[in-house]
Amino acid sequence: ILKEQNDRAVVVVTANETLTLPRDEIAKMQQGQLSMMPEGLLTPLNEQEVRDLIYYLRQPGQVPLLATPETVAQFFNGKDLSNWDGDTELWHVDNGEIVGKTATGLKHNEFLKSQFVLSDFRLVCQVKLTPNAANSGIQFRSEPHGEYEMKGCQADMGQGWWGKLYEENGRELLSKKPGDQFVKTNDWNTYEILAVGGKIRTALNGNLCTDLDDPLVAMRGIIGLQVHSGGPTEVRFKDLKLELNPKIEMTTVK
Repeated sequence: ILKEQNDRAVVVVTANETLTLPRDEIAKMQQGQLSMMPEGLLTPLNEQEVRDLIYYLRQPGQVPLLATPETVAQFFNGKDLSNWDGDTELWHVDNGEIVGKTATGLKHNEFLKSQFVLSDFRLVCQVKLTPNAANSGIQFRSEPHGEYEMKGCQADMGQGWWGKLYEENGRELLSKKPGDQFVKTNDWNTYEILAVGGKIRTALNGNLCTDLDDPLVAMRGIIGLQVHSGGPTEVRFKDLKLELNPKIEMTTVK
């Protein structure tokens, strides 16, 4: 691999060493067609795992991590924002809770983005939004979009929006059934999100809010926690329980 070159030398990296070659000793340089990647690395992977790997490698910036049974425990360690990306002036961890807070309000949405790429999953967590008139949400199977935004499905939070499914920077509102009647305002609420293939369900405090079968939704992506633009807001998330490849059933619904 050509690492760097100038008028005096060329630096190349082989599988075993880094070599610096005097420029005047090189008669000709030609790009080869052989890869340094060993053959057979993709052989043990199934088709879905290969697709996930390609998605993983194509991500800009810091490459997300593929969520597996071995890594899922690292989703949130309950202590700090390891494996999450966001504005640390806005997001922090307090007593095992992820907190997004603005005392003055925001001109644009802000997201705390997980570094884990998910496909089929169930997420159950406790959420608390203050005031209830503010807005937040949980993005899933999503991707960064522009400087501040995300693109993908969101399990919404806030007065008039609780339990609804909103496709951020996409088709917008996908599920209109309100879940406000199930919410304890300014208190902790249990939110369950299930995504298996095109089947998307959300529930609040054991009550089904969204039950959608949509082949157009994204099938993989990351999770993001939102503080919406607007006035002063505090949103808290705790007891995050992430399950991969779950059964199509809601564990919190009565």
